[in-house]
Amino acid sequence: MSPRAAWRLEALGYGEVYDYVAGKSDWIAAGFATEGTTAGRARITDVMDPHPATCRPDEAVAEVAARVTPSGGGVCVVVNAEQVVRGRLRLDRADPHDTRLVEAVMEPGPATVRADADPAETLERMRRRGARSLIVSTPEGVLLGVVHADASRQAP
Repeated sequence: MSPRAAWRLEALGYGEVYDYVAGKSDWIAAGFATEGTTAGRARITDVMDPHPATCRPDEAVAEVAARVTPSGGGVCVVVNAEQVVRGRLRLDRADPHDTRLVEAVMEPGPATVRADADPAETLERMRRRGARSLIVSTPEGVLLGVVHADASRQAP
């Protein structure tokens, strides 16, 4: 919303009015609800797993391997305390008895996609590249979920 519109709403008696400086594109990419022409458009958030396995960089790989089930695709998203994506731990490539910290064996800076990505295009790109999963995050890098290649069965 523009500063002018925010001031107008305040003048009309609305409290807690803010000027969202980052803009509409950032709002949509962060996965927030919209109205109007973009409200009904399919988004990758429609087919993602909003509760993927997560772990911290300071956890032992063995602890994570014991906790995370294979049903999550064998991937654990490495996040910090603010849920910002730091990396990806592929459990199918890790020794389940490894006592090293996740940070030592994780893949740093994994590829991510924003919440407003088109599901059909994203899943097709994943198929072409042989990717089994893709992390969905906000523009600030906060984890929203993970989309799995088999989500194509659910794509709108």
